[in-house]
Amino acid sequence: MIRLTLLITLLGLMGCGSAPDEAESVIPAEKIVPAQKITEEIKDETHRFDKTGMVEAKVVADNLAGKDFMPGGNVAVYEEDGKKYEVFFTLRRNNEVATFLTMDYRDILTDPKFIAHFGGFYGMDGETPTLVFQKNKYVIGVAGLELEDADQAGRLIAGYLQ
Repeated sequence: MIRLTLLITLLGLMGCGSAPDEAESVIPAEKIVPAQKITEEIKDETHRFDKTGMVEAKVVADNLAGKDFMPGGNVAVYEEDGKKYEVFFTLRRNNEVATFLTMDYRDILTDPKFIAHFGGFYGMDGETPTLVFQKNKYVIGVAGLELEDADQAGRLIAGYLQ
């Protein structure tokens, strides 16, 4: 039995080759193009934000929420009851892209908690408590509020993004 396992392992290893070096590459080095960030048109959808307590709403072309991995989107700054916070969203080309982007955001949160009714995550983005979730093709975030208040703000913007 041991011999059979050893034989199978050796045969498997014989089939494994090393990666071809640059001289063996099928594509010439000058034809290889570095990966680029996929850009999608960012539309002005600031009309979708709730107006109550809004200080400012704008469209950003790239790095939504100040994150290198985030594309552009819409962001609104609110000030209510002495609390200052931001709500942001970006529309992606399909649900899968939105899902992966939400997971990327989750990965930068400290101690992310899964919020089942949103299918999203709440945690600390640096010093800022942040809720991030997906709704269809949208990635939505609420930054600067404790979970209970972020939950309410998240429900509100999700309702506007029907």
